Amino acid sequence: MRRACFQLLLPCLVLPTWAQEAQAPKRPWSDKAALSFVAVGGNASSQSLGFSNEFKYAWADAAFAFNAGGVRVATTAIDRTASGPSLGAATVVETRTTKTNTETYFANLRYDHNLTERLQWFGSAGWERNIPAGLEARYTGLVGLGFWWIKADRTTFFTDAGVGYTKEMQVFRPAGTDDRFATFRLGAKVEQKIFAASTFTSELNVSDSLKDSQNYLAVWRNGFTTSLSNRLALKVGYDLTYKNKPAFVGVDVVQTPVAVPPVVLGQVPFQLKKTDTVFTTSLVLTF
Repeated sequence: MRRACFQLLLPCLVLPTWAQEAQAPKRPWSDKAALSFVAVGGNASSQSLGFSNEFKYAWADAAFAFNAGGVRVATTAIDRTASGPSLGAATVVETRTTKTNTETYFANLRYDHNLTERLQWFGSAGWERNIPAGLEARYTGLVGLGFWWIKADRTTFFTDAGVGYTKEMQVFRPAGTDDRFATFRLGAKVEQKIFAASTFTSELNVSDSLKDSQNYLAVWRNGFTTSLSNRLALKVGYDLTYKNKPAFVGVDVVQTPVAVPPVVLGQVPFQLKKTDTVFTTSLVLTF
């Protein structure tokens, strides 16, 4: 009788202990937000703001990702003039003009679905704005295949290839500019954990127009992240963008001899540089 009662009570005694020791189920989503801000005031004035957010949701055989971010830098130019009947009675007038020097933003959506353990197909859409590079907006859509060459705990290496369509809206559009074209893209991404709390990531994407092979674009993004706690980390990033056929900006043509006020005849196109770089240092918060 005592043995039978003990067998009946044993599950009741063990179950609460097992429930406490069992780990909570892994959350299907993750979110990382990064923010950097620098402000200078007084005799000089400037503000720099950088932000990014990476959201991921994973199923058993698929994953969805949404990335967005941007960098904005504004500086204030200070001009001083003085006037008066004499040096001792001169009046100084200070004029401050704020100008946005850098303004870049992006947003990307991507869906991946596993075909095998290493092979998957994907669909993606993206938007980008880069005023200093003469780009009002760029819209892209892609479908393609990806493959995991290395998928280990400390090292991953992934490549993909896709075809799609691109539409560009330039700040200044010279006559004959082709702003809509079919594209193909090749990409590669490597992630390497360094020691216990640091991770290095490097991602390269090269896209080209199927209409004009010289109109190719390469974007290389690098990041080094060091964890400060379970939720807080420090990230240093370096991005390089190369556009073989960069956009144009319009430059005002002032009639000579210069009149008062000046007479602007119109604008002529000026092609920008092919390479842009961005260096960022930011705090990353993991939710």
